[in-house]
Amino acid sequence: MGSGFLLIILVFFALMYFMSIRPQQQRAKRRLEMIRALQVGDEIITEGGIYGEVKSLDEDRIRLEVDADVEIVVARQAVAAKVPPEAEEGEAEHVDDEVPAAAEEPVADDRAAR
Repeated sequence: MGSGFLLIILVFFALMYFMSIRPQQQRAKRRLEMIRALQVGDEIITEGGIYGEVKSLDEDRIRLEVDADVEIVVARQAVAAKVPPEAEEGEAEHVDDEVPAAAEEPVADDRAAR
């Protein structure tokens, strides 16, 4: 086994580090920072898909209001993401209610022509 083989192994491990291990560490760091920065009033989604507004926080748990007068307590680590605030009504994109012309045309049935 020559030094070329050792060089190939080192390059392989360097690629593995920069392609998979480092990005995972960065994602974990960003998620931890997001969880630490949560404040009362933030809207979040949990790992289980529950949306709620943060009503109170302590070191390990978060109290969420999921509906009017319905509150649940979840672990801080169960928070998947902070929901971005919705756009103002004036800033919302307008979607045309019109159906595209191609969708209005009937589709010809090849079996009927035979």
